[in-house]
Amino acid sequence: MYNFDNVIERRGTDCIKWDMIAKKYNDQELLPMWVADMDFEILPEISMAVEKRARHLTYGYTYPSDDFYGSIIKWNKKRNNYEIKKEWMNVSIGVVPSIKAAILAFTDKEDKILINTPVYPPFHHSVIDLKRELVTSPLKFDGEKYNIDFEDFENKIKTGVRLFIFSNPHNPAGRVWTREELEKITDICYENNVKILSDEIHSDIVFKGKSHVVINSVSEKARNISIVCAAPSKTFNIAGLSTSYVIVENEVVRKQMWEAMSSIGVNSVNLFGLTAGEAAYRYGEQWLEEMLVYVEENTDFVLSYAAEKLPGVKTYKTDGTYLMWLDFSSYGLSQADLMNKLIREAKVVLNSGTDFGQEGHGFVRLNIGCPRSMIKTCIDRIAEAFEK
Repeated sequence: MYNFDNVIERRGTDCIKWDMIAKKYNDQELLPMWVADMDFEILPEISMAVEKRARHLTYGYTYPSDDFYGSIIKWNKKRNNYEIKKEWMNVSIGVVPSIKAAILAFTDKEDKILINTPVYPPFHHSVIDLKRELVTSPLKFDGEKYNIDFEDFENKIKTGVRLFIFSNPHNPAGRVWTREELEKITDICYENNVKILSDEIHSDIVFKGKSHVVINSVSEKARNISIVCAAPSKTFNIAGLSTSYVIVENEVVRKQMWEAMSSIGVNSVNLFGLTAGEAAYRYGEQWLEEMLVYVEENTDFVLSYAAEKLPGVKTYKTDGTYLMWLDFSSYGLSQADLMNKLIREAKVVLNSGTDFGQEGHGFVRLNIGCPRSMIKTCIDRIAEAFEK
């Protein structure tokens, strides 16, 4: 029904993914496979809803309607078997600003905050920028997937950590965490009086055989210490409309979080973002189901085609997200040389692994939320550059 093979020309639209990177390197031939937005056509109902609202020729201050919140409640009940009450929710301009609000709400300067590396770079930056102490507990790769090293995790938590910032599902490792893993995380954090900020922005992008578990849903302990951040932006490719939401069940924790969000102004959201988000959740399920099949097939294509064309590169099947973590370490290049070779010789732009933590040395992150022809071109270009 939906065409995910269609290549959309995004150049000339002030697009960060295409235009900004071309300007940065002064090279219009670069193929951008980096920042986490998709190159697919959006759901038509989103366009129609935004166009309808745009025809009303006032764009003044707005607030989230009951229908907007209702669409989130119905979506989570159906997709995640998680029942939300409206009073548990607030809106935000984005997950990263909400992370910063949580840091301000639940920690003081020089307090310890834990993350699992390699992980989304703004986790690192938010902690450091707000003058907190960053503590890392590296994930362990077992040859097939990344796992939490629970012994290290618990030992680090016990050093006086106040907040754990968690990627669920994980970016860039593509892990969809199990209920058992989440229970273990929350038990450790609860016992040590540590709040959990769970970034669940990729929660809808989960492949067959896997299920996303909202961290609040695993136990009473989890509900009392967790702040969940989610959004329609990654799922439906509407990140430019700056709309996300936060769920906090515990009343005391919620009050602290809402006050911090208000203090830095992150809950003044975009009129068209609210419109688009509601349309996405009301009408987007079939589009999402078809997109998931296509992206999982993209994952399989990378595994088979890279094995053929780039045998020196290691990768693995992910549980979800449209991101893949590629290991180029067998080539023995410094990270700077690796990135230079990809950009200057292969003319492709991927995210540098070291942006996700020191464990990312020799790695890059590949965005496969795009037509398969673009992925083939990307791998062909890299293969030709490394053959030289």
